Amino acid sequence: MDRRIVWAITVAALATIGSSVALACGDKFLMVGRGLTFQRAYAAVHPASIVIMLPPKSMKSASVRDSRLQSALKMAGHRVEVVKQPADLRDALARSRQDIVLVERADADAISGINAASPKPSIVAVMEDPSPAEFAAARQQLDYVLKTPQPVNQVLNLLDDVMKARIEASRRASGL
Repeated sequence: MDRRIVWAITVAALATIGSSVALACGDKFLMVGRGLTFQRAYAAVHPASIVIMLPPKSMKSASVRDSRLQSALKMAGHRVEVVKQPADLRDALARSRQDIVLVERADADAISGINAASPKPSIVAVMEDPSPAEFAAARQQLDYVLKTPQPVNQVLNLLDDVMKARIEASRRASGL
């Protein structure tokens, strides 16, 4: 009887040592601690050149100043430049072609008057905790409004939508 138990333990040990783990598609991501976060897996469909204007001493610019937003934009494949003054923004727009300008709602009207190289960048106004009436009014005046706080993935999706609209507009303009 003892020989049978020893023999069964030996066979079981050899079977587990000799077997290999076969994981199906996606199973390896379901193991604890091996899943991908959205920020690491997300790559921009249409990478953009983005200028973020950070006005000095603005209390309502916490959402634009968030370093996590800037790092998420870079990880997604966007090229990000940060400026602090409207004069610096003029220089950045004259120096290279920019696709998107992220700016606070209060500064969006002043920036729309800046002459930029063709094609003009899309201005995305950032509003922090706006009331529904303020948000609706901004949507009527501007093409793109970003309401914060929002998860980073929704911000990245909005920027992809902006780039998609820019690409479609350039295709229509060229007659393709």
